[in-house]
Amino acid sequence: MKLEGKNLGSLHLKNPFIAAPVKTAYADLESHVNQRHLNYYENLAKGGVALIIIEPTAVLKSGREHPKQLCIDEDYCVEELSKITKVIHDNGSLACINLNHAGRAANPKASGGVVLAPSAIMCPSTMQTPKELTKQQIQEIVEAFGKAAARAKKAGFDAIEIQGGMGYLIAQFLKARTNKRTDEFGKDKLLFAKEVFEAVSNASGGLDLILRVSANEFIEDGICEDDNVALINLAKKYGVKAVHAGLGNACDTPLWYYSYVSTPTDKQINSFKKLKSLIDLPIIVDGRMGNPDRINALLKEGWIDFFGLGRSLVADQYFVNKLLNDEIDKIWYCGGCLQGCLYNVRSGIGLGCITNPFVDKKFFTKSEKKLKVCIVGGGPAGIACGIYARMKGYDATVFERKELGGQFILATKAPYKDAMQKPLNSLINEAKRMGVEFRLEEATYEKLKSINPDLVVIATGANSQIPNIKGIETQYVIDAFSFFEGTLKPRGKRVLVLGIGLIGREAIEILANEGFEVVGVDILSELTQDFTLARLKNNTNIKLFVGTGIEEFSNDGVFARQEDEVINLGKFDTVISSIGTKSNKTLYEQIKDKFSNVEIIGDAFKVADIYSATQSAYLLIDKY
Repeated sequence: MKLEGKNLGSLHLKNPFIAAPVKTAYADLESHVNQRHLNYYENLAKGGVALIIIEPTAVLKSGREHPKQLCIDEDYCVEELSKITKVIHDNGSLACINLNHAGRAANPKASGGVVLAPSAIMCPSTMQTPKELTKQQIQEIVEAFGKAAARAKKAGFDAIEIQGGMGYLIAQFLKARTNKRTDEFGKDKLLFAKEVFEAVSNASGGLDLILRVSANEFIEDGICEDDNVALINLAKKYGVKAVHAGLGNACDTPLWYYSYVSTPTDKQINSFKKLKSLIDLPIIVDGRMGNPDRINALLKEGWIDFFGLGRSLVADQYFVNKLLNDEIDKIWYCGGCLQGCLYNVRSGIGLGCITNPFVDKKFFTKSEKKLKVCIVGGGPAGIACGIYARMKGYDATVFERKELGGQFILATKAPYKDAMQKPLNSLINEAKRMGVEFRLEEATYEKLKSINPDLVVIATGANSQIPNIKGIETQYVIDAFSFFEGTLKPRGKRVLVLGIGLIGREAIEILANEGFEVVGVDILSELTQDFTLARLKNNTNIKLFVGTGIEEFSNDGVFARQEDEVINLGKFDTVISSIGTKSNKTLYEQIKDKFSNVEIIGDAFKVADIYSATQSAYLLIDKY
């Protein structure tokens, strides 16, 4: 694919691909830049994008979404952020900063305990009700935007993006549903935006400005394409040169905000098209654009000026170079699961990817050592281990007695998760391309010994177990793996699912969508929140019981305990168990003393998830 460079204001971009701002949660509590930031942005710049809009950067700590978010509220931040601009420039890209105040979407644990917004309207995503901003606080925020712009110039940024949408503070002033004020900032809902634009324009030292908007929030009385026209026309007066469009908002419509796989792409594209037809500035479109076929189709239509790439560049920082060099088969695709990126940011682990451990690390290079590595298990940990071994120049052989992919295959069968097949295929294709030898047979001590390996890696995963509960032998019970593999089918109408973790909730949703009446039970009182769980709570075929343990299966029903109370959940035709998964260490125990180096990784070491599996493979090969 050959594409010409394009101008964005005074900047010449070498291609139409822009890295969208993605939260990293790499900073410390004082907003210092560290090596994880530098590795991440170095990899992005080397990967071919023309312009990198760095992660959302708070103009004041009161506007932070998480404790590890970068800020630009003090002068020392200039030196910190200049480390990022330098690494971006040194590796061939331009740097843009995204200036933001989250308003009601702020996290009180990060914002100093107080959440501030135009009006006291709760943010459903955080369940926080903000305090209404005083006029003095509004002016402090306006001044903070101006000071941030001046610091951005000193830090070496080539452009500034003003966050004017996506449910954040400027957007919260624009509509009556979030702005109930009766003062001048309520009567003129563009006034706050005007003052921010003026402050940034006056202090930015001639840097090109971009306005970030949500083309459509997809909520009643929310911002739509037509509403953005007045904001964009106002921004033009203060030197804004392009519009960066996303969808949804952080508080009310996070599915659209994160471009979750369940949101329809035709509705997305139609919204962007409509906005483009209403304005005369270049547009950057952002949201599930990491698809070569979609990029080609949209380029032929001719209305898109620039593509914003977010999670697709987390999955593969070199996506753009591979696309431009017609190396589509080498791309590591994003499956839209959000597990390594969004959920790791929320938890404080920091931005990652289930199939790419190099998001915040340097890629392996050839080692002077020559090692033979034998890996038992062709799941995500085993395949990844083979790839990383080959990166270092080692011979790598993977034994797998069933099908390549292991439990990753189960992830592709869940509702809205069919896109997960793409990262799985990427993992397998990369291993084959790198020269990993796959032997589709069961590994034995004798077979391993015949290779004379320097390192044996056990990545045999885990086995699903049926829990030992009184009377369970009287029930028709299916383990979760057999359910997803389709080797055992549910009977009757009413199904009990034991465990509402990731696997359990996906089984529950499949069953409910097929018309079963489903009851989910989990011993934990608080469950990890995700979009799947949110859908379960709104499905009338589903009842969930948390903080609940099953005590007995009997002819009179299933008895469970909630704190000090025993309840009868009724009778069930099928029981599906997604609890009791146990590491498969059988081969490891047999051979651990028979080779000089025997290691165990992934679920075979500790039952976790795909992210943990590939990370364990990285950590192992890193030490060899």
